[in-house]
Amino acid sequence: MSEPWRRLPALSLKQIQYFVTLAELRSFTATAHLLAISQPALSSALRQIESVLGGKLVNRTAQAVTLTDRGLAILPYAERMLNIAHNTFDDMLQIMAQGGDGTLRIGLVPSVSTLLFPAVPELLATRFPHLRVEFHDLTNDRLVIELEKGSIDFGLGSLDSTVPSKIEVFPLLEDPFVVVMRKDDVLADGHHLPWRHLAQRPIAIFLRGNVSRLVNSLIESHRLNLDIAYRVDFQETLYGLVRSRLALAILPELYTSTLNDDELTVMHLQQPELTRTVAMMRTHSPLRSPQTEQCFQYLLQAFRQRLKL
Repeated sequence: MSEPWRRLPALSLKQIQYFVTLAELRSFTATAHLLAISQPALSSALRQIESVLGGKLVNRTAQAVTLTDRGLAILPYAERMLNIAHNTFDDMLQIMAQGGDGTLRIGLVPSVSTLLFPAVPELLATRFPHLRVEFHDLTNDRLVIELEKGSIDFGLGSLDSTVPSKIEVFPLLEDPFVVVMRKDDVLADGHHLPWRHLAQRPIAIFLRGNVSRLVNSLIESHRLNLDIAYRVDFQETLYGLVRSRLALAILPELYTSTLNDDELTVMHLQQPELTRTVAMMRTHSPLRSPQTEQCFQYLLQAFRQRLKL
């Protein structure tokens, strides 16, 4: 932490809020209305931000409001500052009103929730009894965005080349890809299946996100002859296609941890083996409070002990 007496620039959190809101709405009229201020006051605040930072952030014409290159570059930092301020102020209000220790905000992708529940809430309640914990259910791409914006303190997700270097990662386990098929399928013999045996069979995968990118990258790099017949958004849709004999579903094994269906079976894919790395993630910036840092380190140690890393 820097010295608290170090001189700060002549900017207020409200001015940062004005810029972030304007960047989202792209309208001076709508921004002024939403924030209950006059348009001249909004324009004045923006000019002061630009003066302090030393450059133009917004282009304004009669037709549109756009951000300059500098404005686009600064926006994620302004969002992070604003979100951290909101969260910290909420913590202070909670401490004053309830005598608690504030709120911990953990983001997670649904497929890794079995690593969290029910053990983690119980661990946190025992170690930090006055801490309120929120769990935010997010896609992996959204998890990274919310980390960068400071909306959550840390997250539990998976890695690929799209995770930026500004995100610090702490690997927990390798989650292998599997194929889900009917038990009466001609391929349902054993526990492992080479990818090449899926040739000429209709395949279903997720439409977007980390899992889709990993599968598509493997298909391209190994020149696999696979028929991706269905791209869907939801896990249950994948299973429905398999039950209806319309496709085989490819996804990471953790997704199947809650699968309880007498008609379906799960087989590990090999030759080549494909895995995704499940990890705890945070920004390189210091966490919001010493308590948040203690929680992060405590959960990281608990996860690694449970997973024997």
